[in-house]
Amino acid sequence: MIKKVLLIFLGSVFAFILYKSYHYDNIFQILIYLLIGIPWIIIFIKSLLIFKKNNRDFSTILVGLLIFLLNVGIYSFYESKVNSESLIKARIFGGYTDFKKNGEYVIISGSWASRTHFYGTYEMKDSIITVDREKFDDVLTTNRFVIRKSDTLVTESYKDKDIIIDKYLIQIDKNGKEIKRKYNQQNYRLPILMNNLKE
Repeated sequence: MIKKVLLIFLGSVFAFILYKSYHYDNIFQILIYLLIGIPWIIIFIKSLLIFKKNNRDFSTILVGLLIFLLNVGIYSFYESKVNSESLIKARIFGGYTDFKKNGEYVIISGSWASRTHFYGTYEMKDSIITVDREKFDDVLTTNRFVIRKSDTLVTESYKDKDIIIDKYLIQIDKNGKEIKRKYNQQNYRLPILMNNLKE
């Protein structure tokens, strides 16, 4: 009975931490996974050995398998979102956007180690992208973006490659005007690092 309770408790906490890790950055998450995951694996393997030896405690094995499948399901669900084929990727310090070809997006916003991950859907009309929420935070303050060509070419490093930036993803308000930073009224444009749009 104690093994079953521990499997449920540790497995559920692991699932919760796993779910939260896809929504918020946590610099301690690997340590937490180890602290929870290793005892869970030891208990489950011991239960398997006991069951194999004398066919006892099948319910504990069943609970362990269900908890394992729950975690695999969470992992698979979010990994399919994160790794689906990208249409446009843009990034600036404090903001990262990944608009997928399937009409979904992954947007990460915030400072290092405290970033929030957003998931949802978007619509694209001409060069204007409208997402399914009003705003994200004080970095990405709108639900509308427009793709515009750059006046000057800039080179940025992305995944160990130098990329020439010729387009930007620009935040715009409902009137189509560019949104600027409140504290200094400077442009807050996201350089487009990947563009799979057909010209």
